[in-house]
Amino acid sequence: MAREPHTCILEITRRCNLRCIHCENQCGEISSRELPTGLLRQIARDLAQLGCREVHVTGGEPLIHPHWDDLCRDFAEVGLHTSLITNGTLLDQAHLERALDAGVGAIGISLDGMQATHDSIRVRPGAGPSPWREAVSAIERALPRIDTIVITAVNRRNLAELPALHDFLAGLGVRRWQIQLVIPMGRVLETREPLVIAPAELEALTAFLVDARRSGKLPRIDTSDTIGYFTEREMGLRGSADSPSVWTGCQAGIRCVAITYDGRVRGCSMMPPEFDAGDLYDESMTTIWNDAERFAYSTRFDAAKLAGPCGRCRVGPLCRAGCTTMAYWTTGSIYTNPFCLHRVRGACA
Repeated sequence: MAREPHTCILEITRRCNLRCIHCENQCGEISSRELPTGLLRQIARDLAQLGCREVHVTGGEPLIHPHWDDLCRDFAEVGLHTSLITNGTLLDQAHLERALDAGVGAIGISLDGMQATHDSIRVRPGAGPSPWREAVSAIERALPRIDTIVITAVNRRNLAELPALHDFLAGLGVRRWQIQLVIPMGRVLETREPLVIAPAELEALTAFLVDARRSGKLPRIDTSDTIGYFTEREMGLRGSADSPSVWTGCQAGIRCVAITYDGRVRGCSMMPPEFDAGDLYDESMTTIWNDAERFAYSTRFDAAKLAGPCGRCRVGPLCRAGCTTMAYWTTGSIYTNPFCLHRVRGACA
């Protein structure tokens, strides 16, 4: 497969007005190493020349960045389909108009459950209105104007609420809903209660996702790379009704790239520093990406190193232990992954 960074996750700030208990970057205050606006613009030009098609602008909370809309405009002008990923609390009418004027093509808004659950996860550092109410208002405001995706990070607090949340989003008129798993990293490691779902809970989660997708009812569910793999339900999890697909291994460093707020380049935004391919303060995006050896964990994945049940699995060389990030954060290795429905069922042999 030809290496092109078709999708880029671009963090433009570490600043955030919330202190979400599952935040992988432990976002909050500004970092002295945040990439300057001029360098971000050059990075966008480099990405476009490398074949990038989509850039997802995130943070932190990107709407706090003083030049977020100017940056989005620059990204759009070089031909990148630009999405804005926000917690929704700041997306008032004025910010929505600025996003539209800047050429933003889609907005992703996080909603992690019904009100009490969401507000227990996406926490304000001080007094203020309900983050859930503000996010829902943002969804209602954005839906008639722009492609709007609701994003839910599944964890032990909200797993049982997914059917109710599905019905609620349908009532709002949401057309797209992205489901992903909370990964044990960042602020999750500081919580006293277990927040990450157990692998055994993948069975119920996957059944819900497949049934909801096959029903044909909106919102359409986009299943993240953290969920699967290789059971009879796989074809119902990915792709579309007209074009179903199966998991074919992590694309980090092959078709996807991430840039942290402080200039580190990775195949995936949730990878730890051990996977950094370079620093944009020292080298250009083009130089870093074109050196495939810096992404060797993906570009030269060695199936012979698969371990445990993954090492005995007949589809191991294709699956490559599922989501690389989840595998690493749960086991310390990219060659075995307990978050696999095939493995949960004891089918790896």
